[in-house]
Amino acid sequence: MTVIIRCVLLCLVLTGCGGKVTGPVPETPASGTGQSTPFGPTERAFVELAIATGDQAVKLLDAGAKNAAQPELRRLAGDVGAARRAEVVELHGLLRTAAIEYVDNHKGHDMPGMPTDEEISLLQASGPQFDAVFARLLRAHLDESATVVRSAAQSVSDEPTRALARRMEADRIEFGKRLGAVVPV
Repeated sequence: MTVIIRCVLLCLVLTGCGGKVTGPVPETPASGTGQSTPFGPTERAFVELAIATGDQAVKLLDAGAKNAAQPELRRLAGDVGAARRAEVVELHGLLRTAAIEYVDNHKGHDMPGMPTDEEISLLQASGPQFDAVFARLLRAHLDESATVVRSAAQSVSDEPTRALARRMEADRIEFGKRLGAVVPV
């Protein structure tokens, strides 16, 4: 089952958004390198996707924190934005530990749950509909990224990556509940 999930995750990342991975795929570290489990292509694919998605989500969340009419929605946007920024820092740290340079293989791609620059521009021009549009985009981000991180938590071998994916999933579930309390689905 794990092999199937890894293949699905890699296919999603490598072909699902029309992109291709550039740069070398890391080799599994030799024993005695200080890394207890391998940081391989599945880990790299997940981390690069999560960084790209997180970077785009921060743009959406900044707009929500600044422009939402409902104070609870502004506060939620700020909290989710702070969480995404912290995740992106931690994700970059995983790459640094594995001696892998980050490559944004997803720039300009339109993937489920990853807010596009066009969607963010339309959000900012949505006037009185801002809160509804923002809530829809945030819900899509939380739901889709929860699916990706759940799959990663089941698929990756590197324990620090798995632990982060599990925390990310719990985070998305909690923020999804908060969003549902502010803007019922």
